[in-house]
Amino acid sequence: MRLDEIILTYLDYFNKEKLPYIKCNNCGYVFYYPRAICPKCLSDRLSVMESKGEGEIYSETKFNDGKGEITIVSLIKLDEGFTIYANVIANNPSEVDIN
Repeated sequence: MRLDEIILTYLDYFNKEKLPYIKCNNCGYVFYYPRAICPKCLSDRLSVMESKGEGEIYSETKFNDGKGEITIVSLIKLDEGFTIYANVIANNPSEVDIN
């Protein structure tokens, strides 16, 4: 896939509230950030996949705006094998723990 095709596919996933990632069809490496070649084997045989959105939190930072609103930013390793930084949405932020 060309980079513009990958980006358009990502935007389509985001519009459907889905989390995309890329899998190299040559070596099997998975990664999140849109690229036209695999950073491991340099192949251009890539597929955009949909993540289940499940994984483990490795690190987190909680920000309090002083008005009671808490924002949580976490480093998350997804079950598919790639890692992202993301805002964590939780009904009770005090219950979000690092695994």
